[in-house]
Amino acid sequence: MSLQWIAILIGLMATGGGLVGILRPDLVKRFAGLFPRSVVPAWVFTALCCFLGAREAGAMNMGAVDVIKPYIPFMAVGVFGASIYYMKELLAPRALGGFLCLISVPIVKTASQSGQPFFQFLVAIMYFLVIYGIILLMSPWYFRKFFQPFLDNDALFKVVALGKTAVGVALLLLGALVY
Repeated sequence: MSLQWIAILIGLMATGGGLVGILRPDLVKRFAGLFPRSVVPAWVFTALCCFLGAREAGAMNMGAVDVIKPYIPFMAVGVFGASIYYMKELLAPRALGGFLCLISVPIVKTASQSGQPFFQFLVAIMYFLVIYGIILLMSPWYFRKFFQPFLDNDALFKVVALGKTAVGVALLLLGALVY
């Protein structure tokens, strides 16, 4: 996927999320309250993590253990099954944290190899997402701690939603006009 389409897709998601926060803050607040204990998002993000991890493992040079590369997809399915079965509490924020860390790898790689101007804007966003992803992996309860000030203060919530919309529009413009 090209940097142009990556910027447009992330811009659409950010703009859409920001507009939902502006127009229907009740939906976002309800989602933020229910997300940490939701089973379906945890399974979806875990499946995406297994897929992205298998993809990255298949692409890297493993030296002497390159012989296991044909089995990586089967191992990923096994890891997903074990995660679902053995983890007593597969928390959605922890799975989201893993996803944020793993999805940033191909995006940063594409951006840095593109040679396009202002690719650093997208890379900086991805680095912030990686840091947030690591925090969620290590301490999934920080999901609620992080969002609580925004949920308690309506004015701050609107400002953040406007900021998210502005970043989304900036990414859309970069994708459409620059990349």
